[in-house]
Amino acid sequence: MKRFLLLILLLLTMHNLYSYSILESETGNYITNFDARSSAIGSAIASGGNNLFDALTNPANLGFVQDKFGCQFTALVLKDADNRSLPMYNSFDAYCDDATYVSNINYFENYAFGAYYNMKFSDINSAVSVIYRPFMNFDSHYFEEVRNNQNSDYNSYPPIIAKNYIDSEGAINTLSILAALTYKDFVSCGIEVSKLRGNSDKERSIIWSDQALEKLGTLTDTTNTLTRDFNAFQIKVGGKVKVNRRLGFGIAFSPKIEFDVTGDKDGVDVENAVYSYTKFDSLDNPTDSLLYSDFYSPMRLRAGISYEPRNIMRTYFNCDIEYTKWSDVNSLYDDELSYYIGIEHRLKNRIPIRLGFNYQTCYSLHEHSGKVFADKVTIPTFTAGTGFTLLENFNCDISFEFSNRQYEALDLFMDSFYDYDELWEYPQYLNLQDRNWENPDTVKETFINIQSSISFKW
Repeated sequence: MKRFLLLILLLLTMHNLYSYSILESETGNYITNFDARSSAIGSAIASGGNNLFDALTNPANLGFVQDKFGCQFTALVLKDADNRSLPMYNSFDAYCDDATYVSNINYFENYAFGAYYNMKFSDINSAVSVIYRPFMNFDSHYFEEVRNNQNSDYNSYPPIIAKNYIDSEGAINTLSILAALTYKDFVSCGIEVSKLRGNSDKERSIIWSDQALEKLGTLTDTTNTLTRDFNAFQIKVGGKVKVNRRLGFGIAFSPKIEFDVTGDKDGVDVENAVYSYTKFDSLDNPTDSLLYSDFYSPMRLRAGISYEPRNIMRTYFNCDIEYTKWSDVNSLYDDELSYYIGIEHRLKNRIPIRLGFNYQTCYSLHEHSGKVFADKVTIPTFTAGTGFTLLENFNCDISFEFSNRQYEALDLFMDSFYDYDELWEYPQYLNLQDRNWENPDTVKETFINIQSSISFKW
């Protein structure tokens, strides 16, 4: 009875909250895993997946489902701490430390649900499922205050000049139909066909304070908007071979996705609004532009191995490697390999202990001296988790993930925008110039993800 109450509590309280980085507010945050067991073992599930949502990584995993009918619901809580700092130097121009000037922590929500049905015909096992989930999320929030700190030594808070906001919301959701065939629990092949549809709304605003308006009444608030709608289809195929009771291999392939994008950027159709850069030839003629209507998901190829050693108590070892063709998204990006590794060990009372690690890569674009370059950002993640059975047919899995990354960036709101003498106490001592890449911000982010999956099998 206590476990049943715990199940209800999880369903009611852990309602899939997300917090995302401002770095991907326009390009989107990929949601790669919706199963808590798989998350706890580092998402290494190309061959070792045994729950419904593991079929989203490799559709062939669905073919090894043994129960006739089942469904799964996943809830997640993710915290993202974004800290931006400036390097500080003493009077001898020696580096002292990084001084954090803004920190953001936010929460947003999503959900995922799926069901499957399994049929057996002699040596052939067939399974079909329907899953609804977010594919990519655009939720993010950034806030900072601009203050006149020239009088901050007078035991009072420096007056606020302006409040800066970046708010982004929306998601690309996926309705997927999956099917898989298995022969003698030896080899399986599967396919996923998905309809992807969603939207995103981003607003970047500078709101002047009442004090600033009193000193300089000609100021007006600034708001930039970006609205987009996305449509696409996705096909993913996979295969899995169980060589014997202890060894298995899996492989999955998803091609590049090109989205049909409509919307506007500050009143300009996204078909004509330049996102980041325009390439010019030797005669300064434009040759190529990256537009807001250009939106792609890269080709991905994943392969994995699962192994069960000859232990008295069962232990499962899983390892995946994934090739991501980031050049499908932008020619400035390099194709990358991601690594996933995990282990599950079951104790005498059948309670599993799960540990894992994965290493992934993302990219961002920056402009310097009229040229655009791509910045590669690596994301190492450490994972852990466990699980238990509820009322025989219910399984509950819980996982914990910790990720961190660090990269350099310029001000999201440049200093020259506030270059009005009337706003400052001693403007003759100020030199408001936009910082360049000789003195960038250091951005440190940490992600803490607590995930719970509830599955029913009959």
